Amino acid sequence: MLIALLTVFLLGGGLVGGSMLTPADVDLIGDRVELEIDDPARAATATQVLDELKTEVEAFNEAFIDSGDTLRDLYLDHDAGSRQTLSTLEALNLEWYASQQRSLDLRGRLKESITAAEWAAIFDAR
Repeated sequence: MLIALLTVFLLGGGLVGGSMLTPADVDLIGDRVELEIDDPARAATATQVLDELKTEVEAFNEAFIDSGDTLRDLYLDHDAGSRQTLSTLEALNLEWYASQQRSLDLRGRLKESITAAEWAAIFDAR
């Protein structure tokens, strides 16, 4: 739920429909940047920020998958204790928090790099 709420906040609503941000969503935003931003310098800056955001999303997705594998193995291991499971969940939570902070920083950079009209056009729910 928190990821969905952050996605709505991060993107301003409609474009990704309030779901978890994926690399495909970032690509869609990039396509909209190409369509809506005429100034080459602003478009290049926005594209660079989106490239960083996509890398961030992919890195978190990988950490999420890895933690799932680890948790599955811990649940299957009769000798594994609850501390190991809790430690894995705490590590994932910390990585999620750090990833969301980095994503919010990138959102700020994107917003600063384009005009309010361009932002509205890119993230309009058309």
